[in-house]
Amino acid sequence: MIPIQEHNKIPYDSLKFQEVWKEGMRLPGQDKGLDRWFFQWQWQDPLSVFDREQRDEQSGYYASYVIGAQWFDKEKTMPLVITTKHGCSHIDFLKLFSICFHSGIASKEFSSIYDVDIEQPRIKCPELNSVLSPLIVVHFVSIIKEIVKRGLKKNYVSKADNLKKVKGRIDVFKNERINIIPKRYDKIYCHYQEYSDNTQENRLLKKALLFAKRMIDMESSSDTISSLTLTISQCLSAFTHVDDKIEVWEVKAVKHHKLFREYDDAIKLAQMILRRYDYNITNITPAEHEYCPVFWVDMSLLYEHYVWGLLKEAYGDKIHYQKDGHTGKPDFICYEPLMVMDTKYIPRFDKNDIDTYIARQLSGYARDRKLFGDRPMGNVPCVILYPKEGVKENPFKGKPLESLLEEEDGKLWNFHRIPIPLPVLNTI
Repeated sequence: MIPIQEHNKIPYDSLKFQEVWKEGMRLPGQDKGLDRWFFQWQWQDPLSVFDREQRDEQSGYYASYVIGAQWFDKEKTMPLVITTKHGCSHIDFLKLFSICFHSGIASKEFSSIYDVDIEQPRIKCPELNSVLSPLIVVHFVSIIKEIVKRGLKKNYVSKADNLKKVKGRIDVFKNERINIIPKRYDKIYCHYQEYSDNTQENRLLKKALLFAKRMIDMESSSDTISSLTLTISQCLSAFTHVDDKIEVWEVKAVKHHKLFREYDDAIKLAQMILRRYDYNITNITPAEHEYCPVFWVDMSLLYEHYVWGLLKEAYGDKIHYQKDGHTGKPDFICYEPLMVMDTKYIPRFDKNDIDTYIARQLSGYARDRKLFGDRPMGNVPCVILYPKEGVKENPFKGKPLESLLEEEDGKLWNFHRIPIPLPVLNTI
């Protein structure tokens, strides 16, 4: 299977599968009215009646702004692998995901950016290994950080030991063998319960956390790696009294907790990490390094939170995220200086004109009384933030926001564009 890039046509007979997929594969868990697709049917309009054959040839299922691996057919024989525009191997996904969490995104919200299905057969796609591993690890560490802040969950843990005093119940047979026969009358072998944080769940989380640390330590040194390593070390200090010994059957047997949302998410991710790496903490290569489970990542939503993380790093609370207005929720609003900003995961903004519907969308935000009040203030600057190839770090850091609005769009008054490159790996 040759991977295809975002928004390219899927190289299978789309007409043959119209009865199966109809409009396309919609991503699960969407809010009403939100269209997010792994792939979607697109008709290509002909230039004239004589181009009908060309229209039918070009029409079909097209990838969206979602990357990942999925089975196209129900029999699981036709793999579909979608990568970013220029491939995934050069993007620093570890940094990308880490900066997302600087935006203060909650675990529940981050879960809507991606999904993994470990029950379906794996798909051969080495191109996507650089995406999935850091995604799961960074998400897992961020949840453990929240758990540690609230304190580890404790429970009664069954223990057995040779004690000087009776505690719990006496194990008659074992006590006879260990103490009575050798005439050690000062000891009694007992089974008892102790209220402790050394629970099965916490042992699972600690083992997965130790693995995450080992994997991160193998990465090239960078500010992101140092920050993540420090976070993991701080989290591990809270697990001092927790063992990391846990059998494979215990990993699979750990139950999820509906009443403890953070624990539920952390357990799922820990099981996913250990299953992906064959339950072996010494093994930092996936059990099947060329294969990935079925998964998807919404790049447009991921890019939005990445930019939000950069803006927070540079300007703190001056930037407001998705304030509710009469015309919708713009991605970002700033009141000093005054401007409305929206992310568009569309690289063509560097060369093409701004689409009419996007211009109308931002213009509506800029005139929204609920967002900007009733006072007259002239034209509110509208800013489009879009991805562009490059290695530049945070373009906002150390600069006044208004200094980035020097270039105005040639056709629209007070419309501006700011390219925000995705982080790339240092290949030197």
